[in-house]
Amino acid sequence: MRNTFLILSIFLIILSSCNKSAPKKEENPKFVRTWFDTVQGMPLKQKLIIKENKTFEFSSRACQDGSKSNGTWKIEKDTIILNSVKPKGCLFQHKFGFCIIIGNNSYLENNKTIEGCEPSGRDSSYEIFENEKFFMRNDTLIHKTKKNAPCPNLKIAYSMKEKIRKVYNK
Repeated sequence: MRNTFLILSIFLIILSSCNKSAPKKEENPKFVRTWFDTVQGMPLKQKLIIKENKTFEFSSRACQDGSKSNGTWKIEKDTIILNSVKPKGCLFQHKFGFCIIIGNNSYLENNKTIEGCEPSGRDSSYEIFENEKFFMRNDTLIHKTKKNAPCPNLKIAYSMKEKIRKVYNK
């Protein structure tokens, strides 16, 4: 009887230690999902995909133009921080959330990934995320506007659900 108790005790200790030594899988952060623009109006449409592998993809569409970005993310406390990787190819580049004045071609000419190249196509712009911080409130991902932001009045937020866009016919 004493041997049976001893063997059973050793078995339980081994079983419980095996369970504890197994590495715990990190839970998916609350930020990991596809986010859709909320504040920007028609015809702008943005999508931010935050992936489990600590990378992100961003795309934006407006009329016949568009931009993209991709990079990595990290979490500090309740904030996710996004940083773009260096873009490849010939593209216009600008900081995320930057207000481009329509008709200001000098800005675009002076901000190309390769000097003297001629970007073309719908995705000819690259948005640079440089320590861009976001926090969650309810089901909304909100951009923390920097004090020296080029567009301090621009509010950027993303929702878990894509908004319904009305199309008006004349």
